[in-house]
Parts: sequence; structure tokens; C-alpha cells
Amino acid sequence: MVGGAVLFAAGLFIVATGTGLSGLLGMRVETFGRIDCQDTRTEKGQTVWHCFGETPAQQRANEAERKRVADGALRVHVDGMPEPARIGRTRILFADHDGRNDPGPVTATQVTERGRWFAHSSTVVGYGMIPLLLGAGAAAWGGYRMREAGRRSR
Repeated sequence: MVGGAVLFAAGLFIVATGTGLSGLLGMRVETFGRIDCQDTRTEKGQTVWHCFGETPAQQRANEAERKRVADGALRVHVDGMPEPARIGRTRILFADHDGRNDPGPVTATQVTERGRWFAHSSTVVGYGMIPLLLGAGAAAWGGYRMREAGRRSR
């Protein structure tokens, strides 16, 4: 029964992460733009494991960096060649993909501080439903067995 409850809780945690309800649990939720999945083999409706995106703060910083390098390139005859732009991007896991075009803005949850970002997608919810249902079934079966054992001991 305890194992079923633990499995149920893990499944509930995964489903909350995949649907975006994780923000209610105190996890960090962010929307990313400029998504680049670098995957051309994905079929329509599938999920890409690794994509890269930029938060609004990263987008502003990256634009400023690109502008700095472009301005520096104009002064190349005076100052020499500017150093290349340092562009910050974040890895996002399980992003939904249409098979041709990179997705638009993606909302994702960071489970732990400085941890990985998981996109809110149907695949994550589907994976979470497996331990959720197995855990509910195991907990119910364990409760039934305990109740039957209690009746027999009387």
C-alpha cells in the first residue's frame, strides 16, 4: 500500500510538471521563445527530447550582445576585430514538434534549482499517467488486502 502511494505521488508530480500545475507547487515556470530543436527526423505530433530556447531576459541580453558585436564590427579598422557574441540559451526537454517547423513559445517547468527544464507537453503527461494509475491501483489493492485481513482476524 505504501509503495502504491509513493508511485501515485510520483505520477502526480510528473503530471503536474507536464500540465503546468507545477507552478502551484512552488516550482519555477518560464516561457521560452526562439526555440531551436535541431531535429529534422521528427514526425508530426511527436516530442523532441532536446530543444534550446531563450527566456525574455535572455532574449534582451542576447540582443544587446549582438548589437555590441555589430557596433564593434563597424569599428574594426580602429579597435580590431570584436570578440564573438556570447549567446545564452537554455536546454528544454520534451517539446512538442510538428515535424517541420520549430515550435513557437514553449512554457516549461524547472523541477529543481539549476535543474533541467521540462516543457509542458502531452508526452510528459502521458508518461506521468503510468505511475499515477499503477500507484492508485496498488494502493487500492493494498487497502483491500488490509481490510480483508482485518475481517479474517475477527
